[in-house]
Amino acid sequence: MRANRFVLAFALAAFLGGPAVAQEPVKIGLITTLSGPAGYLGQDIRDAFLLAIEQPGTPKTQVLVEDDGGKPGQAKSTAERYLKTDGVKIFTGLVFGNVGAAVIPDVLDAGGIYISTNTAAAPFAGKGCHKNYFVASWQNDGQGESAGALAQDLGYKKAFIMAPNYPSGKEMMAAFRKYFKGDVVEEKYTQLGQTDFAVEIAAIRAARRARRGPPRRRSRARSRRSSASFGALRGSPPARA
Repeated sequence: MRANRFVLAFALAAFLGGPAVAQEPVKIGLITTLSGPAGYLGQDIRDAFLLAIEQPGTPKTQVLVEDDGGKPGQAKSTAERYLKTDGVKIFTGLVFGNVGAAVIPDVLDAGGIYISTNTAAAPFAGKGCHKNYFVASWQNDGQGESAGALAQDLGYKKAFIMAPNYPSGKEMMAAFRKYFKGDVVEEKYTQLGQTDFAVEIAAIRAARRARRGPPRRRSRARSRRSSASFGALRGSPPARA
C-alpha cells in the first residue's frame, strides 16, 4: 500500500507540475473488472486503492469507479467519456492486458497518466516506455521468465505449459520458453474467464502417460521370484511355483 501511495503522489506531482497539492480534488478514473469470474481481482484493486487514498497525507482526490466487465470495448468507451466529459487525466485499475491495450494508448495520447496496478504489457516498457506510464505491480513477462529460469535450474527436461488465450498469457508463454531450454511437450491456451479445467487436466495426464510410455508387463516367472524374495524378507517361506 505504501508503494502505491508513493506512485500516486509521484504521478500527481508530475501531473500538477509541482507538489501534489490542489485546491480542488484531482479526479482519478479507476476502470477495473468488477463482474464476471475475475471480478474478485478488480474488487480487491478498487478496495485497496480507496483504502490507500484515505490515509493521512494523501492529496485530495475524487475517484470515479467503473466496471469494464473484462471487455476492451467497454473499458475504452469509459476512458473516452472520462477524458472528454469528466476531465479525468489520471487512470488506474485495469486487470487484463487486452483491456489495457485498448485503453492505455488513448490515455497517454491525450496527455493523461496511467498507473498500472496489475497488467503491465512488455510493449509499454523499454523503447515503448512513456513518461506518463507508471507501474506499481510488475511486467507481464517477468513471471514467465522467473518460472522458466526456475524450471531450468531445477533440472526439468520437459514441461507442459498453459495460460489464458490473451496477450498477457501469450507474453508469459514466450517468456517461459526464453529461459527454459528443455522440451515443451505441449503449449495449451484456455479461454479467458474459464473456470472448468477438466479437459486441460486430462491433457496433462495424457502427456505424462505418453512421456512414461506403456506400463511394463511382468512375466509370471519374474512375479514368482519377486514373491519369493518378499516372503523371505518377511521371514515366511517363499511361495511355491
